[in-house]
Amino acid sequence: TPRSSGHASNALKGGTFTIDRHVICVRDYPPALSCLFLQTTHFRSLVDKAIASTETTCERIFRGEGLDNTSNHSSTGGTSSSEVSSAGASSQRSRDKRWKFEVLEARVDATKSAVALAKNWLPRLLQIGLATQEAEKRRMARQHRRQKMSALSAPTSSSSTGESDSHAGKNMMSAHDVFKSIVNLALTRLVEHIAFCSLGCANQGSKVRISSTFGKGSSDRLRVILKSPLPPTQTGKSASDLAELAEAIQESNESMLTIRSLSEDGEVAKVAYHSPLEKCSQLTDDAVIMIEQRVCIYSFDACARKCSISASGSGVFDGDLLLQCVQKLSDDLTRSEECSKEIEKGCFMVSQKCCEGLAGYVKDRSDAARLRVVAECANALNTTIVDVVREVSYLTNGQSESLESNLSSVISVLERDMFDVFLKSVKRNVSACARLGLIENLSTDEQQNKGPDESVPFPPYLAASFLTIVRCRAQVERALRDLSRTEGTTYQFLALQTASDGVVENICLELKSKLNHVRPQAD
Repeated sequence: TPRSSGHASNALKGGTFTIDRHVICVRDYPPALSCLFLQTTHFRSLVDKAIASTETTCERIFRGEGLDNTSNHSSTGGTSSSEVSSAGASSQRSRDKRWKFEVLEARVDATKSAVALAKNWLPRLLQIGLATQEAEKRRMARQHRRQKMSALSAPTSSSSTGESDSHAGKNMMSAHDVFKSIVNLALTRLVEHIAFCSLGCANQGSKVRISSTFGKGSSDRLRVILKSPLPPTQTGKSASDLAELAEAIQESNESMLTIRSLSEDGEVAKVAYHSPLEKCSQLTDDAVIMIEQRVCIYSFDACARKCSISASGSGVFDGDLLLQCVQKLSDDLTRSEECSKEIEKGCFMVSQKCCEGLAGYVKDRSDAARLRVVAECANALNTTIVDVVREVSYLTNGQSESLESNLSSVISVLERDMFDVFLKSVKRNVSACARLGLIENLSTDEQQNKGPDESVPFPPYLAASFLTIVRCRAQVERALRDLSRTEGTTYQFLALQTASDGVVENICLELKSKLNHVRPQAD
């Protein structure tokens, strides 16, 4: 327990303590209430010191000084003027690059220390508050009994005692009043300080306002860094600290149900109850929601970059990486339902970046690359996306109902475009191979001498087309196996159907072009 700045001094009466200009005489209150006054005043003092310490640290970093008040510039004694000037310029450039990062790290450290302060002091204050509440009940019960006895006894002998007790009871603060007037204000200021250090500013479109707890008179360059969001790594660290703070304040807010205003007989007053820590709890929840929304945005942004690189470089739709990202968020988030929009938008963005990468992968490549993209899309639609949608549904408690249709639509568009381009290429290749060649008609005698068991020979002009169809089948089978499209038809069937139709169409065109040569012989 921290000690007060001064014990009972000679200028003050006995039992008087001064804590940061707050004077408390413990003899004016019952022992439990005096202890509560001292501890709450210490807590308020520590909150003020924590905010002042953070401001001092940031100012020192901005001025280029270390935490021990020493300058970061090295001594240049014994060197020439040119060396001094070059070293000074280099040191200045280095400091300009470092001080911003160091201020951000100072904000993270300030958040961690402030959360530790709240977690350490809230249980202590609640324990002392509960003891003070029990002492108040006993004191008020004794006072109530004395008032009843004084009403039955002689009015002249006991009226003065009853009046003095009643007067003392009216002027005495309760534990609930101390939490409402001192603890609530100090804790609210501490939570605002934590929110400012960890967030800097509110999210776009949020109705919550983040107030600055320090740095109002600082330089404009420093205020910009103080009010800017933390980078992804620092945001993740502060998010876990804020989640711990929210849990601690929630537990304290629930414990405050036992510290309530008392009636004259020492019983709990039958009035509508409002917890003194309700505002702090709401502010902490808002801060946790905002920082976890940022965690979602940063996580999906990093996942989208990795998936885009993998798609454009290797032609792979890395849906497993998206699934791992959602699963990690499921472990880290504590307000996942409030982050459902960010999660849905993030999954859609990752899928879109993958499709853009795959579209870039097939540029200046052969049909095999397009089939690879089609296979990746089909595999994602049939397996990975289903797993992602199921995991997101668990994470957001079923709030992302349109996620599956959105993901399927963006992937299906790429799959359909790539496969249509491949089918056009197949049809073009088959049409180039389908040629009738020389048409020979059998004479009447040859037709009569032909036996019934003799088979018709395979037309030579169809050999190239047949080989093209076989090659198309092998190519599709190797890339897509037995995968089916959303309509239920296999890719292999569609490819062979397109190739066969191309052969038939080209033969018909050839027949039409040579029809004038065939008719005279037929006549």
